[in-house]
Amino acid sequence: MGPTGSQKFAVFLCKFSDNSNVEPFTPDFYRQLIAERGTGGLNDYWIAASQSAINLDGSDIFGWRTIQQKQADFLAARPGRWDKILGAMAAFSEVDTSKYAGVIAMYNTDVGDGGNANNGVLASPTGMSVTFLGHETGHVVGLEHSFDQSTRKDVTWSAPGEYYDMYDIMSAMNIYSTYDSRFQQKGPLLCAANLDRMGWLDSSRVWSGQSANSSWSDVFDLVSMSHPEIPGFLAARIGGLYIEFRTQELWDTAIPRAGVLLHVVSDPNAIIIASDLTNYVDDWQPGQVYGPPDLSMAINGGTQVRILSFDLNAKNARISVRFAARRPIVVGPGQVLGGVGSDGGGWLILNGRIIPIPPRSPVMSLAEAMANYVNAELNLGGLAAGLGLGGFSGR
Repeated sequence: MGPTGSQKFAVFLCKFSDNSNVEPFTPDFYRQLIAERGTGGLNDYWIAASQSAINLDGSDIFGWRTIQQKQADFLAARPGRWDKILGAMAAFSEVDTSKYAGVIAMYNTDVGDGGNANNGVLASPTGMSVTFLGHETGHVVGLEHSFDQSTRKDVTWSAPGEYYDMYDIMSAMNIYSTYDSRFQQKGPLLCAANLDRMGWLDSSRVWSGQSANSSWSDVFDLVSMSHPEIPGFLAARIGGLYIEFRTQELWDTAIPRAGVLLHVVSDPNAIIIASDLTNYVDDWQPGQVYGPPDLSMAINGGTQVRILSFDLNAKNARISVRFAARRPIVVGPGQVLGGVGSDGGGWLILNGRIIPIPPRSPVMSLAEAMANYVNAELNLGGLAAGLGLGGFSGR
């Protein structure tokens, strides 16, 4: 579970003795970027992305303050990311950092290796966007990188699929973000799976499927994650599968189109489920179905999620879910069970073996398939006629 309420940061603005005249922005600029509400900055981002679970109210901006070292000497003495963050904390030794959720060390020139370490974030003028800071402060509050299902590697040291959920802030900087002339890259939101893992997803706004092993189906609407002010379900959870609807606006302006997203969690990481893995398409559109085909459902049971429609004016998506229980199968000698799929095909269970029947086969009936199986595989000759079809159960 993640934190809630105010997550205030101490922001240290540092410059070096050999470039002390360089102050890229005023302290007030960083206050608006990080601490204040209503500016389109980081505080507004986290209020939206966490569904109002956290904010950055009370964050403080300190500086600019000159470190009494030349930049090259400082970097030589502090090669690591955390070393550089500690250097900023040492420059403001009077500040009790234990009173803050974390620190942001902001330098006036590029010090390299920007990112998160422990409860701190290292940044410089080229790495101060809402997207970058959102990702790195996300680590501070307990989030980890998100993944897709591909084998792609963003950088040599990353794992396959890491940083490739382009709809989730925890894949930054490889995500759908829009550019703001003031605060650079902004967005996207946090996926429902990460929200739930952090305890930020209101359970009263989550549609949940039945858990009993009985077949059922249901239809429901999901509200866009960008519009929690609209009543209704914000997400659905079926076992370990999360479903959400995202629209091309606000913090999600840069996503290519409105779409339904599916995620699972392999704790602590969220993984997006592709609709077209070959072409790296991760959103789901009306008419698409996630889950096993009908014939497999008839034999083995399972869950199907069908995207029915989008209403962009109402900011919702209509979803249907069908669950088929798996029927216990007890087949004795000479007993035949079978079924018919919606595609016109079918199946038989004979002596414990499943025999698929081609869809809409013009030449083979279910009875003929059974007889062929008996003759060819069991070599029982005329026994097929002796078995009869009395045990066949068509559905």
